[in-house]
Amino acid sequence: MGMSEPNDGAIVEQVVRAMAGFGEVLRDVTDEHLELATPCTEWDVTALISHVVLGDAAVPALFDGRPLDSLLAVDRSLLGHSPMATWRGTALAAVQTFRRPGAMAQLVDHPVGPRAGSVVAGFRLVDVLGHTWDLATAVGQPLELPEDLATAALNFLFPMVDELQASEVFAAAIEPPENASAGVRFLALIGRSG
Repeated sequence: MGMSEPNDGAIVEQVVRAMAGFGEVLRDVTDEHLELATPCTEWDVTALISHVVLGDAAVPALFDGRPLDSLLAVDRSLLGHSPMATWRGTALAAVQTFRRPGAMAQLVDHPVGPRAGSVVAGFRLVDVLGHTWDLATAVGQPLELPEDLATAALNFLFPMVDELQASEVFAAAIEPPENASAGVRFLALIGRSG
């Protein structure tokens, strides 16, 4: 895959900030929100949160060379009584893994093939940023994605646009409005109309 190598130190802090943004939205999610539909048409709010939790939980497993089998299917039951507490634990574990000395240069056996740790961090940035908007939209919270994080996500994704369009990872890209912000352009690239 023709992916750009993100700046190691910057990408970790960008992922941390994206995760914090997800937490800010999640903090206001109540039990009444859990069955609401999301922009990810196959997922309700519970499934979307589970997906993000599993993505974070996969980070230590990937970097430690453990199999991901149990982390690949969305499991709605894993959130337990407190989605926030469950998310907080997996997000913290992911951040600690990304911050290990040498982690960004480490070659990781990712499901799409061997990738540098910095690329895995880029994948998390894109996933968390997109799903933060999905979650906010589902629960009716106005959200404008931070321009610098959206720009970093765009820069990470641009080299693999053709592969994205051929995959089923994201919805088909849509044309953003002229003079759109980086956040709106990022959302359009992953098939969301922000």
